[in-house]
Amino acid sequence: MFASRSLRSPRFARNCYSPFIKERVNTSFLSDELSDDDEFYFDDVDSTYHDLAGLSDNESFHFGLPRLSKDLTKLLDNKKNYDFIVNVDKNVNRKAFYLHSIILETRSAYFEDVLSNGLVKKENNTFILDFPDISVNVFNILVRYIYGGTINIRREEATVILNLLIACEKFKLKELCDNVQNYLTVYHHEWILQNIILIQQVSFKYSEFTLLQDYWSTIVGVQPEIVFEATDFTSIDKEVLLSLYRKEDLYIEGCDLWDHIIRWGKAQNTELPEEIKNWTSNDFDNLKKSIDDFIPHIDFYDISSEDFFFKVVPYNTVLSNDLYQDILKYHLVINRKPRFNDLTAINSKLINDEQAMLISSWIQGNKENKISDKFEKVHYEFQLLTRGSRDGFKRETFHAMCDNEGPTITIMKLQNETSILGGYNPINWNINKKGRWERTATSFIFSIDKEIILSRVQVYNKAIYQDVGGPNFNDLMLRGTFNKKHGMHYAKNAYDQAIHDEGNFIVEEYEVFSVIKKR
Repeated sequence: MFASRSLRSPRFARNCYSPFIKERVNTSFLSDELSDDDEFYFDDVDSTYHDLAGLSDNESFHFGLPRLSKDLTKLLDNKKNYDFIVNVDKNVNRKAFYLHSIILETRSAYFEDVLSNGLVKKENNTFILDFPDISVNVFNILVRYIYGGTINIRREEATVILNLLIACEKFKLKELCDNVQNYLTVYHHEWILQNIILIQQVSFKYSEFTLLQDYWSTIVGVQPEIVFEATDFTSIDKEVLLSLYRKEDLYIEGCDLWDHIIRWGKAQNTELPEEIKNWTSNDFDNLKKSIDDFIPHIDFYDISSEDFFFKVVPYNTVLSNDLYQDILKYHLVINRKPRFNDLTAINSKLINDEQAMLISSWIQGNKENKISDKFEKVHYEFQLLTRGSRDGFKRETFHAMCDNEGPTITIMKLQNETSILGGYNPINWNINKKGRWERTATSFIFSIDKEIILSRVQVYNKAIYQDVGGPNFNDLMLRGTFNKKHGMHYAKNAYDQAIHDEGNFIVEEYEVFSVIKKR
């Protein structure tokens, strides 16, 4: 059952994140006593003065040199002895900065790379680089840090600071990158809340922005509603949104989750007519493709009959017929027990929860290509062991991650095909038994598409082959590197139904799950 949770006030939200700030954000470089004209010093040396009397002969002392920093920044204004021109921004805003390669390559790993590897053009003994996507203001802040070790961003808007952060990543200025993330999270918290989708898109695009990533995750973990209520909610990445729907502690009502995903799905298909009465079957199919992965994570049985009628029924074709009919019976028949309410969501890119339930029923002994009332109770759940796109398609990886894991389900999608093929092995895969046939009476292979085909083993003593190449169901086998030519071979031999044309094929994606009996 889902419970609603109102949007927290900014003060409450700030207090929720304050422990995180204390633990994760180093704010020592900031001072509430700084004036608008003060600068923040990010020195490469510790500016602490040490007591010389307490130093041994092997110890040293060091201190910051603010006068030296100011002297070096004068080079930015007088253009003396420059040998590097950086052009930033574009059109009427374009500006040239006259710089010095020795300083740039010493202070920035980016400039060191381009200079040492000959990746910058040179004209009349002067290096030239263009950065049209970086504003004059941002580069001016950045280059003054490179020369003088200081920046002044007290008066800058949050959008400028975010662009500065992106520029820090480009020029590989890690120390400044970390400090700017600190500043942004501490001093522009409210702006982050108002631009939560933008922060997600930027922070997770760059691996260096770990602090901002953690900060975003903390906010959303405490206050997920802020994502759904964002004005740019529909621009959020599908995988990020799906990760929220998968959260077991997402206390948002099923009806609200349905409303949100319909709104998001429509935005991904801009060609859809505004009035649903004008939609074609193809329009509904396109919406279904966009939101199908979210359906298993919505508690439709928690939606009131009124909301179900007015909000869900108009889009009923995006649900599987079995699920829709069961929800309909639940609302129409008194004391009707939900059929799909105890499903454990499957972590799969290839099959949904209802298809997993069908496979589970086959393990229980169901001989049909649909779930009858006899097999409505789910006895098994599937735990992901390996996925090709995540772990690779090599046979060695399969054996390393799937051997001796007990009963398993292997599923795959072939290149340029829509059907899902797979097989159930009730015993261990074990490369140490390579070259040996295994006897089982309960293994099966299958094809799931518009037509569903279940093929149970007939030749028990040749049901499973322990193959060094990969999972081998006799008829259906993976071998070598599965996503290469001849990675999958099919030929009908030991199972009662043909599930595919015979031949060699390339695997686009595959997954293996351990089969765990529910308690």
